[in-house]
Amino acid sequence: MKKIKQLSLILFISAGLFSCEAEKTDDQLSNEFLPGEQIFRYELDGQTRVTNDVTVSSSGSLVTIHAVFNDAISEFKTQTFTISLNKLAVGSYVSSVGNINSDDIYGFASASYKHHNVNWSYSTQNVKVNADNVTIQTGSLDILSINDKAKYFEGKFEFDLYAPLTVNENNSIAPVKVRNGYFQYIKYN
Repeated sequence: MKKIKQLSLILFISAGLFSCEAEKTDDQLSNEFLPGEQIFRYELDGQTRVTNDVTVSSSGSLVTIHAVFNDAISEFKTQTFTISLNKLAVGSYVSSVGNINSDDIYGFASASYKHHNVNWSYSTQNVKVNADNVTIQTGSLDILSINDKAKYFEGKFEFDLYAPLTVNENNSIAPVKVRNGYFQYIKYN
């Protein structure tokens, strides 16, 4: 009988301690003010690039996401990736050049990429359009969620980035294709 009482006491104490730990974890999971670590990644030339060096700025309704990546060979040489969108709201944003009917889309986005080896930036807007009624879609961005309490947002993107017309007058240089872009916990004010 004594062993049964001791075993019962041990089980009772263990259950109490376990339930306290579960409550603590549940509180953290339900805390909408708890942010995670920023992450910004994409694939370029078959390589995945990842950084947490991301800043967000705004001017009026224009929002700019600026990510900095250190070169794998030399940490003193950086590459930058910038996305601009016309508002910060959950939805899809289109990047295109040419005859754009703004009634057909939710929002606009553009992107640019600057590699340390060149003096200019690749951009979604560096495309020469030869006809008035032609539209070239150069990418898209989806804002998937916004946490207004912790002030961060999440999204995904894909863009085709072109060299400037000064070095690519006839669009003969193939665009840089950014694929599987994703960001999460990107902080804003």
